Amino acid sequence: MEQVHALGVPSLVELGVQAARAEVADKCRQLPPGPEVDDVWDETIDTAGRSISVRIYRPAGTETLPVVVYLHGGGWVFGTIATSDAFCRRLATAAPCVVVSVEYRLAPEHPFPAGIEDAQEAILWTAEHASGWDGDAERIVVVGDSAGANLGTAAVRRLVDAGRPVVARQILAYPGTRVGREPSASPYGNDWPLTDAERAWCLEQYLPNAADRTNPAAAPLLAPAQGLPPTTILLAGCDPLAGEGLAYAEHLLTAGVSVDLHLYTGQIHGFLTVDPLFLPRSEEALGVVANAVRTAPTP
Repeated sequence: MEQVHALGVPSLVELGVQAARAEVADKCRQLPPGPEVDDVWDETIDTAGRSISVRIYRPAGTETLPVVVYLHGGGWVFGTIATSDAFCRRLATAAPCVVVSVEYRLAPEHPFPAGIEDAQEAILWTAEHASGWDGDAERIVVVGDSAGANLGTAAVRRLVDAGRPVVARQILAYPGTRVGREPSASPYGNDWPLTDAERAWCLEQYLPNAADRTNPAAAPLLAPAQGLPPTTILLAGCDPLAGEGLAYAEHLLTAGVSVDLHLYTGQIHGFLTVDPLFLPRSEEALGVVANAVRTAPTP
């Protein structure tokens, strides 16, 4: 954090939407690529008058593999299948598993609930097509980090409510589960890589309508948790969202949901998807995610 502060990196609020997206994409291009994966290809999901781009990763081998639907972080505002490529390669190799990385619609062009709708459609599409990639349609796992975790658990909630429990496990890394603008109680609310001011700015892009800020689909802590699949939650100790993640774990446990909770002291928001060269404990966390994918029960 001190090194980043010394570089004078501008905040998201200072950059604005388009410049922030360009900054994230540029930084990702400078990072090491992920490992080689035997088969990687792009597909398009056509649904309800729109198209959703996905990138699919299939490691070598003939065995039937669990299938991950991956929803990237980025404050609902930035991130793409390209910026998530290295992490998806590491995950597909570590588990091993088939990974379907989803390019859901972003705010402010597409505010709430567009991202949730795209996540839901991608999960259903994946379940329908998984066998064609030697994927196990009975072991669909939703993995999301930060805003992607928020969208993922909201989409899973919708599927459960619709009587379509196709998800065997959800894995949520430092999920956003509240949508209030008030500062966090964390001592890290003014530190890189996620400040309270930046989170409030992202929420303004995603939830411009004040009435949506009490919608349970936007704030999973307000939604019922009964019937959700077994859940793995990873939190970072130096993250202003750690309290929200702990509260959501308790919310799930109170509802009778099986929860596997991992708190990584000394780690920052976003650490799971950072290359282990920079944050070595991200490799340990990836191992936890890979094990949770491998052991996902049949729903």
